[in-house]
Amino acid sequence: MRNKFFLFFFFMAVCCSVRSQENIVEQIQLRCDSILNLLVKEQDEDKKADLITSFYGTAIDGYPQQLLSLSHKLLAIAKQNNDIYAESAAISAAGQAYRLTGNYVKALELHRKAVALAEESGNKILIGFGLNQMAHIYKDRLENDKALKLYREAYQNFEKAGRNDIWYACMNIGVVYYNMGNYDSSLYYSTEAVNRINNTPGVGNQSSVFANIASIYSQKNVPDSIQKYFTLALDLANSTKSPRYMNTTYVAIAEHFSRIQQYDSSAYYYKNAVNIVSGTEMNNLVLKPAKKLTEYYQNINADSTVKYWKVYSAANDSLYSIRTNQQIQMLTFEEDQRKRDIEAAQVAYQNKIRTGLLLGGLAVFSIVAIILYRNNRQKQKANSKLEKTLVELKQTQSQLIQSEKMASLGELTAGIAHEIQNPLNFINNFSEVNAELIEEMKEELEAGKSKEAVNLANDIKENNIKITHHGKRADSIVKGMLQHSRSSSGQKEPTDINALADECMRLSYHGFRAKDKSFNTITETNFDSSIPKISLLPQDIGRVILNLFTNAFYSVAQKKKVLGDVYNPTVTVRTSRTAKGVAISIRDNGNGVPQKVLDKIFQPFFTTKPTGEGTGLGLSMSYDIITKGHGGELKVETKEGEYAEFIIILPL
Repeated sequence: MRNKFFLFFFFMAVCCSVRSQENIVEQIQLRCDSILNLLVKEQDEDKKADLITSFYGTAIDGYPQQLLSLSHKLLAIAKQNNDIYAESAAISAAGQAYRLTGNYVKALELHRKAVALAEESGNKILIGFGLNQMAHIYKDRLENDKALKLYREAYQNFEKAGRNDIWYACMNIGVVYYNMGNYDSSLYYSTEAVNRINNTPGVGNQSSVFANIASIYSQKNVPDSIQKYFTLALDLANSTKSPRYMNTTYVAIAEHFSRIQQYDSSAYYYKNAVNIVSGTEMNNLVLKPAKKLTEYYQNINADSTVKYWKVYSAANDSLYSIRTNQQIQMLTFEEDQRKRDIEAAQVAYQNKIRTGLLLGGLAVFSIVAIILYRNNRQKQKANSKLEKTLVELKQTQSQLIQSEKMASLGELTAGIAHEIQNPLNFINNFSEVNAELIEEMKEELEAGKSKEAVNLANDIKENNIKITHHGKRADSIVKGMLQHSRSSSGQKEPTDINALADECMRLSYHGFRAKDKSFNTITETNFDSSIPKISLLPQDIGRVILNLFTNAFYSVAQKKKVLGDVYNPTVTVRTSRTAKGVAISIRDNGNGVPQKVLDKIFQPFFTTKPTGEGTGLGLSMSYDIITKGHGGELKVETKEGEYAEFIIILPL
């Protein structure tokens, strides 16, 4: 009952088509023309190759005449645009048309040319498709090993291109494995083909995938899967109205019924397979069903036996004549020879390159050896000069370092001179006043005015106290000068960093004003009084802070010269405790440091000042004192044209 229902279902599927073949052909033609228009405009090579393969998604390879028409149009485009892609596609389409009509000799000749052009283009998609089309000829003739080899090459090219076109090769590999009786491998590749095209609209050439899967399940005797996939195959084949697809599907169904010994049903589908292609350009497809019908009628109906024997013989003579076989063998041999020639040429080219590289390497080696020999001799002569130059460089470096120290000392001396001038002025002024008061007191004593004399004596005493105070102030300044100017003892001592920073700021400021009387700037301090005394070398750290203040005052002075009264120069010093220790920050609102030189400012001899105004050693020496001498950090934050902030971090 199940088999009768199955037969009835297939019969209804065939009879329920509502579209005429003419309409289908017209639709295919319109779709192909649309792709042709896109192909003419497309410049991307991979997209162009994708468009070429998309012609076969229209089911055009179910109609040989339409394929020939497409071939002519593609050839015209190729000639007009000198397009090797269109030329390969045109010849491949003609080859497919001749193959479908049973002219395998002509088809193979054309496919060989199409593959050669595709290889010349170097496009993996085009190469894969050309190989896939050529393999069909061997598949049709059941030369399975040759077909499988070509389909695998096509698969590899599609895989390298990373395109979904790989389903073409999967579908055909599945069919070849079925013909070889390897049903598990056939099912694997056929299923892979279906998975690859599951998002592609149904087209006729997918019907052979479903027919092949159904045939595999027929061999494995899985009834539900047989009915499912034959139904899909028949629906797709019928939707295209292509005699080729319908013939292929009918033959597969007939083989299934023969396998389950329902010979009448089998004969019915074999007849449909013969009738659907009889009188068409694909009359060669009657070969298998005509032979089976001859066998079926052999002991039943003599007339029918003769009838189908004649049909079979005519098709067989056309497809498998001795001359046809010889021509195909010759073309196959020529194609194999072409590939061997290409491989031999590649090997010869690689050998030529290797030989050239070897000779070039020997030449380079010889040249290098000669150069090394000469350099060695020159090096021996130059060593003595280099040693002398090195001594001179060390002497020059020492002189530059001493120059930087003397420059720093000069700025310090100028600042101290200004600082010491104030108490000296007070001492001189009060001394002169006391001298006058002593004279007045003598006069009062001589006049007997003891009370007035006592008042004058008190004034003299107060003035003397002031003289003593300013004398001590001068003394402390001198001691500070000596402390800054003498060489470091190398012994660290507890130092009040706030007092040191404040003193260095004042000394640097007055030193700068000593060189430029018009210079004025706002100085701000923000000291953290909770910071304890730090063990350090006060002379070295003082030199660093003094140098940073000098740079800050120089920067704001230069900016003031440009902007004038609209600009208020400001230099700020701030101390604070951090997680790493104590931070001393010196910030100015001058020109900042250009971003392009920021990585170089701590390098020896690098300076942004004009020639003669800086040695380029100040920041370099400061960096070494902080990092190497005290294990701290010296970094800068800046924005060109707005500010620069140098931050010293010393460990507690």
